[in-house]
Amino acid sequence: MKISTRIITAVLLVAASSSAVYAFSKHGDWGMSSAEKVEFISERVTRKLDLDDVQRQKFTELAELVNDTLQEVKPGREQRLDEITSLLEDPSFNQARALELVQQKTQLVNEKAPLVIASLASFLDTLSIEQKQQLREFMQQRHEHHRHQH
Repeated sequence: MKISTRIITAVLLVAASSSAVYAFSKHGDWGMSSAEKVEFISERVTRKLDLDDVQRQKFTELAELVNDTLQEVKPGREQRLDEITSLLEDPSFNQARALELVQQKTQLVNEKAPLVIASLASFLDTLSIEQKQQLREFMQQRHEHHRHQH
């Protein structure tokens, strides 16, 4: 896969699932289980976009897939952070090991991206023009809010 294709896929993946990821991270301190987070997000999106049953089901499938992917990434996080810190402290930066760590992390994204994109497409294809416009406006607001925070 070309690097440009990987970058585009990663950007689409991040942009398209930003609302789900944002909600997962925003409400992570509420003590919710993963299933409760998916339900919370699905209810919120259903209410905001006025989704019908088919659309709700498609969104729930997307949210569950994103959640499962996030859960797969979490294990070993502390160990990876410790290893990165160790690499930074070494007198000579071990480029090969750093590249290996990056490749390990991106491998999961590369494996899951087609599934997430297909699920996202399935959900988006069920939305009306008005719902897609609402989604675009929400994403634009999130982008502007994020830009102002930094």
